[in-house]
Amino acid sequence: MPAEHAPRDSELAHKRAVWLLVFSLTCIVLLAAVYIVAVHTAWGQRIDDAALDGRTHRASVLAATNRLLNTISIASLALGSAAIMVIAVVRRRPHLAVTAGIVILGANVSTQILKKVILDRPDLVGRPDALGLTNSFPSGHSTVAMSLAVALVLVVPAHARWAAAFGGLAYATLVGAGTVTAGWHRPSDVIGAYLVVMTWGGVSVALLISTEGTVRARPARLIARVPSLSPFFGGIGVGLLLGAMIGVGGTLFAARENDLDAVNLGLAYAASITAIAGVALVHLMQLHSQQPDQSHDPPSLDHQLRPHA
Repeated sequence: MPAEHAPRDSELAHKRAVWLLVFSLTCIVLLAAVYIVAVHTAWGQRIDDAALDGRTHRASVLAATNRLLNTISIASLALGSAAIMVIAVVRRRPHLAVTAGIVILGANVSTQILKKVILDRPDLVGRPDALGLTNSFPSGHSTVAMSLAVALVLVVPAHARWAAAFGGLAYATLVGAGTVTAGWHRPSDVIGAYLVVMTWGGVSVALLISTEGTVRARPARLIARVPSLSPFFGGIGVGLLLGAMIGVGGTLFAARENDLDAVNLGLAYAASITAIAGVALVHLMQLHSQQPDQSHDPPSLDHQLRPHA
């Protein structure tokens, strides 16, 4: 790396690390807000219930959903984690293997502690939904899927991150939506799981950038000519969230009037799935936007692996 680029890249690394830490703190605040609103308010519980009540019951959809959800298990988590870490080791990036492991382990342990030890679910609506009064926030299945998606993006080469991001995004979104479709989780559980993963992802990548520095994987001139697509897809995610808010707003109004029968519950379910997709897209693109042109290699390793001029 030319000496004249070092100060700029050092400054860039600092800015990105700070932004990722702010992003992680924001995720923590949003996680607390979603839990309080969705679990500890009567109208929040009614919105979640409406989405569950309005989910599809088509046999073919439920069968496909169950097959997808059955891919999530302790064994598959272990195998998926091992495969991701092997990719990093084969690429001679053990620091990326450690970072991916921290994201996966930290997110999944945090979810289980939150769900089973720390958080509770009071009965505020007079009738438990199909899941009863057992706390299901955050979703363990959604945490597994999203943590594997984020870890995969971390370990692949820079030029393959878009493919990994979209593949992981599709899998995590389908699993998250599937848990609602199958009646295993409420929509807020899925969103909470994504926020847990993004907290760990943001902190881990910030530490990675701070310790390893920022080394561009592409020439600066090429980066300037080919702008990042992350803001574009992040904008799509925001659009999905705005659309979901319309459906949630209608459900909220009906819930406050105790007249949920006036709302098409299928619309409430569709709004919840749209919100899940929007949150996944916004957060994964936000995480990706802070590392589109980085090799995530220590400067010394990156210099050794580059062809000599």
